[in-house]
Amino acid sequence: MSPIRESRTGRMLTPGLVIGTVGALFADALAVLGGVPVSWAAVTAVALGLPLAAFGVGCSVLRARGVLRSGAFAPVALYWLIAFPLARLVQDVVTRLVLDSRFALPPQLLGFLAYQALISVGFAIGFVWVQERMWRSG
Repeated sequence: MSPIRESRTGRMLTPGLVIGTVGALFADALAVLGGVPVSWAAVTAVALGLPLAAFGVGCSVLRARGVLRSGAFAPVALYWLIAFPLARLVQDVVTRLVLDSRFALPPQLLGFLAYQALISVGFAIGFVWVQERMWRSG
């Protein structure tokens, strides 16, 4: 792979990876502040960080290919309206599975997903902000 192509690929993937890492760090910090053991907080961080990074990379790729237009917020918000609740659902299920050794969906699943969808708009704003700053600086 040429250095130019590697640089472009890295610039395309970095915002998604950054947003997943930042999301994981916030989840970890909130869990620790909430009084859970550090090992539990680490599970929470990884269980959220990995899906956020994967969805973030997907969003970055779609924006780079023109599927989600740059400069238009609504398509990115719609993407995260679906992706963020799914990432949180993965986090919740994986955390229960690792810490409690049982597969279980969150209680009141529809309410859980609806609340996460509301939060997704703020997450989409942050994602666009991070991505546009990284692309402009590169």
